[in-house]
Amino acid sequence: MRKFIYALVALLAIFTTTSCLYGVGTDEGMDIEDTSGFKVEVSATVISANGEDAALFRALYNGEDVTSEATLYNNATDEPYESMSFTTELAGPYQFYVVWGEHRSDVIRVTAITPMDLSDKDEQGLSVTLSTNLVQVAKQSAAFIVRYDGKVLEPAEMAKVKIYNAENDNGVALDKIAVVYNDKEYVLPAYTASKSGAKSFWVGYKTKNTRETPVTITAVATEIPSRPVDSEPANTDFVHRVLFTQLTGTWCGWCPNMIEAFHYMFEDEQYKDKFVHTAVHGGDKFSLTLPNGRDLASILNTSGGYPYAITNLTYGLNTNNSIEGNIGAIMGAIESHLKTPAHAGIAARTSLKDNMLLVRTSVKVNQDGEYFVGAWLVESGLYAQQSNYTDLKADYLDIHENVVRIADSNPSGSNFMGYSLGHIVKGESSDYLFVMELDRSWKVENCHLVLFVSTMSQNQQVLTNVVKTTSLTSGVEFEYKK
Repeated sequence: MRKFIYALVALLAIFTTTSCLYGVGTDEGMDIEDTSGFKVEVSATVISANGEDAALFRALYNGEDVTSEATLYNNATDEPYESMSFTTELAGPYQFYVVWGEHRSDVIRVTAITPMDLSDKDEQGLSVTLSTNLVQVAKQSAAFIVRYDGKVLEPAEMAKVKIYNAENDNGVALDKIAVVYNDKEYVLPAYTASKSGAKSFWVGYKTKNTRETPVTITAVATEIPSRPVDSEPANTDFVHRVLFTQLTGTWCGWCPNMIEAFHYMFEDEQYKDKFVHTAVHGGDKFSLTLPNGRDLASILNTSGGYPYAITNLTYGLNTNNSIEGNIGAIMGAIESHLKTPAHAGIAARTSLKDNMLLVRTSVKVNQDGEYFVGAWLVESGLYAQQSNYTDLKADYLDIHENVVRIADSNPSGSNFMGYSLGHIVKGESSDYLFVMELDRSWKVENCHLVLFVSTMSQNQQVLTNVVKTTSLTSGVEFEYKK
């Protein structure tokens, strides 16, 4: 079965100042009146879904402010709010009404949209990015951010931009939203999907176009997970773990020595919580063929030999046919890597419906820099007879653990260090949403996620931390040192 993998970048931490957003053609302070003399004012009809930007509601009766005596309600659930203001971290349309005594307002609509990065970039020519690559059908929109020579086009120039459906090259008419960023207003086209599926677009501006590099928006019916809650927002001292990737195959007669070594480490009280294990198979039925047709094992196994293992997707483990030697090499690698503090932590929430998995990750950092995030889906408990040239007889040698089924961290070529989150300031965080389609032959109850973050160090991309979930339906919180 062919697997499609899409991803969403929610650029929540790239803002350098607080931004406010509002719909084109609307004014802040729009009045919503009824015939009783009771009216409600709302400060903004479009807000940023960053948990800070707020829509403030004010109730008046015959010109007298009665806000302190009024109550704000969710129109969908009829549940009251504790205050007369609304903030959210989940993009989408919301409806409210206000009650004061026997008076009730008309429905008040507020739209929360994903924050956008409108900063200047070091690039040439015409480019287009999206506020989000993934939207919930009829509930969320994706805004087009068009730059020329690294600068977002201002309203007069944006009006000259045309957007085309990449499938048939027909022009499309989109809604517009206004965004205030660093005290400047920008007007951006916005796409809202009416049905599930993926649609690609390219833009034209004067004599330039992005036809060769279209952008794709995927619409899903599944509710997108909200941002993970940070229980200690001021803390940046993260628990640090090492990622091991075991290169193996059921045909490999000496691989039981490495399987046995990791099995020992899974039980070792001193080390078992200091690393995360994955297994990439080559040349057997568990091999992972990437969308470009290449085999993942052949890319990661730079030695060409088996058994083999790498740490943090970069460093080859000094392995041999001695179980004790392999255990020593694993322990030594853990001790070596953990001498350097982790520069980032990872939290995640998931949503699974049918065979579609959404994973919203949040990366928080303790050092300014560019960061990258990746997500691998692994399955355990897979039975296949293991070729065995050793004297080992344990039944678990034929039960293969943490086999990589999806490796969603490859932006290009052989680099599996993750997708760029851009520059993140110390103490801030940035989100990325992964969407994975599961093969129906996989046992969901035996699957979990491995999430990792990397950064730049001396012009080299290095993995700085890794976490794992216990299942596909369980998230993970930021884990701080005690």
